[in-house]
Amino acid sequence: MIQRTNQACKYFPCHQDLEDCTFCYCPFYPCREEGLGKYVYSSRLKKNVWSCKDCDWIHQIKTVDRIYRLIRMNGRELRKDIPRFKSRNKTLSDKHTGVVVLGHGSRRKEANELIPRIIRDLKRTMGLPKIYPAYLQLAKPELGESLERLAKAKCRRIIIIPFFLFVGNHVSRDIPEIIEQEKKKYPDVSFIYTENLGEDSRIADIVADKIRENMGV
Repeated sequence: MIQRTNQACKYFPCHQDLEDCTFCYCPFYPCREEGLGKYVYSSRLKKNVWSCKDCDWIHQIKTVDRIYRLIRMNGRELRKDIPRFKSRNKTLSDKHTGVVVLGHGSRRKEANELIPRIIRDLKRTMGLPKIYPAYLQLAKPELGESLERLAKAKCRRIIIIPFFLFVGNHVSRDIPEIIEQEKKKYPDVSFIYTENLGEDSRIADIVADKIRENMGV
């Protein structure tokens, strides 16, 4: 986190009970929120101006943390004009690539609805039409069925993403064994088995956000 206060500033402390100097100038000025400020007449400018000299809302730690959380949640949209980010997020039109998002599976129908929902978002944002769900057990389609569907669609590269948090027996043993069996059926197809979701450091950011949300900061 950025240093909370800048005691070297000649105006420090500019507000009573100052907690955070991240936003020296409020990005929401003039907010025109009653209780945070009011219009006063400026003899220098010869007009009414918004005065918030007694407002410390933007200098509260919980306010700054909330703003940073919202920035992180919308990072993709905020970074979309960066040339490097643009090139990395171009839609992919590789008609010979297929993707399987593989979940555990559940007897509860609603528990199996998350992966198809994610796939709909992926198709829209990435431009890859051949992304299919699969489940290891208790639900359909099974992994072999989705792989067969992609192979029949002339995919020559299939990326299999295990939608699992932990590297348990399913991730480390059961899924690789199924993939090895499928490789024998489709020798002309390249199978790529990715790391599971729990291996991604961004999981910690999601957990941190949940903690902050429920602490009211």
